[in-house]
Amino acid sequence: MRLRTVGAGLALALAGVAGGFVVGNVLQSDPASIAAVTPVPAQSPSYPVTEYDVLPDPAIAPLGTDLPSHEASFRLNQFRLQASVPDGWRRVTLVGGSAWNFAPPDNPLNSYVLRIEIVAGSRSSVSAAKGFRILKLQNAVDDGNLQHLVIEQDLNDGFEATYLDPGLVKGTFYQRVTMERWLTFGDSATAYADVAVTGREADRAGLADLLERVVDSARIP
Repeated sequence: MRLRTVGAGLALALAGVAGGFVVGNVLQSDPASIAAVTPVPAQSPSYPVTEYDVLPDPAIAPLGTDLPSHEASFRLNQFRLQASVPDGWRRVTLVGGSAWNFAPPDNPLNSYVLRIEIVAGSRSSVSAAKGFRILKLQNAVDDGNLQHLVIEQDLNDGFEATYLDPGLVKGTFYQRVTMERWLTFGDSATAYADVAVTGREADRAGLADLLERVVDSARIP
């Protein structure tokens, strides 16, 4: 599958051209007709066009909803957290020891993953933590590590976005969906923990359900 993006200015220009075409046809007494509509390749276009080679998703069943789960414990220095995670998913501690990934052990790459992170040590507000994460994603795009980042929803305590993640073969990509939420506890406005889920478009309903369940279960022991 190839994904093509065109600048907003071009879209408006094309809309104006299409409008003029319609008016012109109305004014003609004997309008011309064509047998079929076929794509016409651009010749030295004067507007920017980016085309991506998006690979098929791994052929496994979409992430389900209402997954059986159990309570897991997390600790970073003096900060502690407990939250529910899906049964049977492998736990991997990420570099720095402040974040943990969970995913089915037999799943292929580019399927789906849950991440839980304790961020209380940074003493950042939810708004600041969210803004920093979005900035990191945009920097990854600027550095060529991601492509076509779209923030679909910008929420008070998180966001939802899609982007293209590079595949193993240069110039190929996988479409990814990510949802992220920051947690506070008690009367504090400081972000204490971050919960994120990432997967395929087919996993969207399961990702949203998993995120809500983990967030609702999270507490300080």
